Amino acid sequence: MTELTSRRPDAATAIFNLSDYRVLETEILGFGQRRIHVESTIESGCPDCGVIGTRRHIRHRQRVRDIPLAGPVEVIWSKRRYFCDESECPRGTFFEATVEVPRLARSTRRLRDMLVSAVIDSGRAATETAAAHGVSRWLVQRALNVAATRRPDVDKLRPRMLGIDEQRVRSVRFFKDPATKAWKRFEPWMTTIVDLDTGQVLVVGSPDRSPVSV
Repeated sequence: MTELTSRRPDAATAIFNLSDYRVLETEILGFGQRRIHVESTIESGCPDCGVIGTRRHIRHRQRVRDIPLAGPVEVIWSKRRYFCDESECPRGTFFEATVEVPRLARSTRRLRDMLVSAVIDSGRAATETAAAHGVSRWLVQRALNVAATRRPDVDKLRPRMLGIDEQRVRSVRFFKDPATKAWKRFEPWMTTIVDLDTGQVLVVGSPDRSPVSV
């Protein structure tokens, strides 16, 4: 006789397909947007001592940015805060975390991976990618910065074609020259050079235009 070794996930959880989470309920909002309430299905340990939390302190509803799923989606995570039962640990309580949404994160890993793929694999601008996914350009840039640190050593690459892009990294600022007392306009631009075949970031120019190898 064959028996299932684990409970089969409900249809909503299977369709949503976010690892280590299950769907609690869904709501239909305006303009076709849906709000999906989820909770984690795995144990979570204290970030200081690693002891698994068993005694729940409170629940906190956290909004998490996620990929579009047949339209815009708003994810609400019913996030548990646990007591740390290790007497020697200085941390009294801690919030749970998962691989998809690590500690202090406000977006899923699959969303960040999708943003990086849209820029690197598809060659789309960061601003266009942000608008298409309903997120800020700063989130796209942070995801790209993290992805750049995981790339191979650029000194060992032999790129065939180079791509160059410039973007303003901060708002325009004005500084007073101490010698002339005149106000000067400063626009902090950043130059990025990439391998067009792979999307590998080769050089990032700092706001003063001096090159910085990645």
